[in-house]
Amino acid sequence: MPDLVTRRSFVTRSATLGAGMAIGGPLAALAARTDQAGARPRTTGYGPLRPTTEEDSGVALLALPAGFHYRVVSRSGQPMRDGLPTPGVFDGMAAFDGPDGATVLIRNHENRSAPGEIGVPVPAALRYDPDPAVRGGNTKLVVGADRRLREVFAVLGGTHTNCAGGRTPWGTWITCEEVFTDTTGGVPHGYVFEVRASADEPSAAVPVKAAGRFSHEAVAWLRGVLYLTEDRPDAAFYRFVPERRPRRAGDLAAAGGTLQALVVEGRPGLDMDTVVPGQRLDVTWTTIPDPDPALDTVRAQARFLGAAVFTRTEGAWPGGGRVFFDCTTGGDAGLGQIWEYRPHGRDRGELRLVYESTNPGDLENPDNLVVVPRTGHVFAMEDGDGEQFVRGVTRDGEIYDVASTLVNGSELCGGCFSRDGRTFFVNQQGERLAPGETPAGQADARRALTYAIWGPFGATR
Repeated sequence: MPDLVTRRSFVTRSATLGAGMAIGGPLAALAARTDQAGARPRTTGYGPLRPTTEEDSGVALLALPAGFHYRVVSRSGQPMRDGLPTPGVFDGMAAFDGPDGATVLIRNHENRSAPGEIGVPVPAALRYDPDPAVRGGNTKLVVGADRRLREVFAVLGGTHTNCAGGRTPWGTWITCEEVFTDTTGGVPHGYVFEVRASADEPSAAVPVKAAGRFSHEAVAWLRGVLYLTEDRPDAAFYRFVPERRPRRAGDLAAAGGTLQALVVEGRPGLDMDTVVPGQRLDVTWTTIPDPDPALDTVRAQARFLGAAVFTRTEGAWPGGGRVFFDCTTGGDAGLGQIWEYRPHGRDRGELRLVYESTNPGDLENPDNLVVVPRTGHVFAMEDGDGEQFVRGVTRDGEIYDVASTLVNGSELCGGCFSRDGRTFFVNQQGERLAPGETPAGQADARRALTYAIWGPFGATR
């Protein structure tokens, strides 16, 4: 996936054979080499990490290999186009082509109606939920070829806990509400919404209700089907089959369709933590009778119908005619799994456990991954504690460090590459405002940040 996200949201930029091979190949090779060596196979990658100063401030926020540079292109609290402060709690993100060599970024804000949040401001008539305490949504950034921000503005608002999502072939970002709740005004939440990358002003937030009401995490579009994950310990893996193939923004919400959950043939309700790495399973799909319930019952419906049970399905991305997704705390050790689904015809397919971590030194709770366009390597971002890392995995299964945080300890998320593969964009989620703290006065150690990182991405050692 040429679009990545650190913690929850992991989305592919293009559904190519190369992307699919790059994701499955390096991780399977990592598993094999680890088994043979008894330890994580290391390589130098781009070289050792060293504190690196940010281009404009001269402050070292990240450690990078020699020859790499970065700039903070956006900070929470900074004025947007309308003069209002940039919302906080950055999360999932995708990159699109912009005018004159620019890159357009559509960015999630995972506001949870908690104190200290900077909300996403859109006109009242365009908000999904009129309750001002509902502060989630999306902003659009236009970053020039010089890796400087041209403008940032709100494009979707009134949504709740926008975590991850996925991009579509028709130029939109699908943003996911990672929550099931009704606000004080009785407005239901737990849907996915579509955002146009070409939007030059806020748009009305329209839920895709037929795609289900549950705690959404990420989506992946493949061959006319939208695959969906949910961040819950007893999660199912879903697909939404639209009645009509969408061509433009809004078609998904207007078309209607069928929500289904994955079932392992002959093994109803299979606990997927018990599957052996490399094992292949024949699977089919069962239809959810009530995809838009008043109570949080979609998972229960799936279980009743024999759906497989996963532990926290999160990142999802398409590639090579397949869909890959991860379980952040899946497996015997609870350290994470990577799965591959290959459809066979309309209603059947094959599921394979590509990788399961048994050692936190190899991979700890993967949330997002991204394919490096120039090398086919995988960048993995872990949802860990303390110092945050981006780690690379080569096609031969060797692992190396790409970047680490120095000052801001919040998780890395929302990573994606520019079309030419020369710039890697990634977020730090940041912290909510403390009592008495102002948006403009918040230090970079606590802010949400969007970085542009560039360097010799095609020159690993």
